[in-house]
Amino acid sequence: MNKDDNKKNNNQHNPTDKEQVEMKDLPTTDTTPVDDEDYVATAEEMEAFIKSRREKHQAEKRGGRNGDSYDKDPSEVPIDYEASDSAMDPYLEPDPTLPKVKYDEPLYLSRGCNHQPDSYVPISETELRSCCKVGACNWMNGIRRPLEKPFDCVEVRFKNNRKEFFRLPDGIDVSDGDVVAVEGIPGHDVGIVSLTGEACRIQMIKKKVDHESETIKKLFRRAKVSDIERWTSAIKEEDATLKKTRHIAEDLGLVMKVNDVEYQGDHSKAIFYYTADDRVDFRNLIKVLAEQFHVRIEMKQIGVRQEAGKVGGIGTCGRELCCSTWLTNFKSVTTSVAKAQQILPNPQKLAGQCGKLKCCLNFEYAVYVDALKKFPPANTPIRFKKGLALYKKTDVFRGIMWYAYEGESDLYAITAENVKAIIEMNNRQEYPEKIEDYQVELMSTAALAQEANEDEFERELKLMADDSTTENNERKAENNGKRKADNGKRKAENGKRRSENGERRNDNGERRNENRERRNDNGERRGDNGERRQREPRQQREPRQQHEPRQQRDRDNRTRDNRNKKKNDE
Repeated sequence: MNKDDNKKNNNQHNPTDKEQVEMKDLPTTDTTPVDDEDYVATAEEMEAFIKSRREKHQAEKRGGRNGDSYDKDPSEVPIDYEASDSAMDPYLEPDPTLPKVKYDEPLYLSRGCNHQPDSYVPISETELRSCCKVGACNWMNGIRRPLEKPFDCVEVRFKNNRKEFFRLPDGIDVSDGDVVAVEGIPGHDVGIVSLTGEACRIQMIKKKVDHESETIKKLFRRAKVSDIERWTSAIKEEDATLKKTRHIAEDLGLVMKVNDVEYQGDHSKAIFYYTADDRVDFRNLIKVLAEQFHVRIEMKQIGVRQEAGKVGGIGTCGRELCCSTWLTNFKSVTTSVAKAQQILPNPQKLAGQCGKLKCCLNFEYAVYVDALKKFPPANTPIRFKKGLALYKKTDVFRGIMWYAYEGESDLYAITAENVKAIIEMNNRQEYPEKIEDYQVELMSTAALAQEANEDEFERELKLMADDSTTENNERKAENNGKRKADNGKRKAENGKRRSENGERRNDNGERRNENRERRNDNGERRGDNGERRQREPRQQREPRQQHEPRQQRDRDNRTRDNRNKKKNDE
């Protein structure tokens, strides 16, 4: 080995003073040395290491026992928390052998696309529907009233759920998904066309916007390359601007929450959306922001529901929030809606991400109101000879009401029809014996679960049976093919036999014709013999013979017929 190689090896195994101090802090164990990549610290080692680091930082705060302080490492993070079980569990730490997935924040997702659009290239319809908040579906695309010009207004979407209507100039025709430059205050803005034609007309009527008004802004052109580049640079600065604005508002002592920042397409204006419980004086904030970002500042106060629609999130149902995906009109939700649906007034379950009552409570309210018309008035007691029964709860869709005797906790399920009948009897001062006579037997939750499992098991059996039937069908198809071939051969043979039988039948027909001719000849001869006979006088006739017995006469007739047949055959 060379001297240089020896120096390198010596330098590799000689730790610095700082590394020696850190190595002293580590706990000593009797384990065999292993590679750093494969080594996983135990819970005891982690706990000992955390305690040593805490003692070190406490010593640094006191200045050391002997007045000396440790060398501080700027890259170290102070540990001021107690060691929890999750921090000491090595199995909860990420596996270093697995590749780390790099997450790139989708900058254009809130605009309606998942990539930077190109100039004069419209965004596809599938991308518009799947990669945006509050997307629109032009279900009247291509429909136009006869003998009328196409509608001259379009709907353009910007960041999140902000949409506006613009008027098309003469000679420009745009379609859904086009990136366009529109009129701004001041300058111009860049957005994506979301609705055109008759669907846009209906949307303007729904939002009470007069399409003939002169206040509607103009659409300039399709976005150029320079417009998209400036728009892209403005989008990239929004996150940093939002963080700085929050720090500035906190330093100024303003009780407000800055939710979102949206730059205009030409980077000359920024819209700040905020929420606040009380009125906020943000005049100083506007001055500071204008000096900091060198743009025109516009502040817009929104409600907590609009905030949830802009920021987005996941609801308790496991799906994206309705206000950030398709719901645009917010209707008031009251506690009476929850009471009509027999929901307990639990604020933790009834409140959504915004802290208000969930909008989905209105979705099924009309169905419950129609179903409750078939029920008697709630909180109506019913009287029996055994005692008075009080109303407890209702199952709307099964049509069942629960009652319990006054002072008792046992519930009895009765159908709504029986409850109406009992109330009518009480009005006539008639009282049934007891509530047990009207009780309905219901399946328990365990029985319902068991029934569901049985249904799933039956479905699996059906699937298995279907698989076996497919195999059997294939075998049957093969057997049927062979049988059809055999039947074809047999049919050919039967055809030959039938032809032979036809020839025989023709021969028999000719013979029958000959026999008929012979019979006709015999008949003519008999007629000639009858004419030759002369009729004797009546007096000379012999006496009429007496009839023989019927049985003997039938036998003679049969023998006579048989003889005639044989003669004819011959």
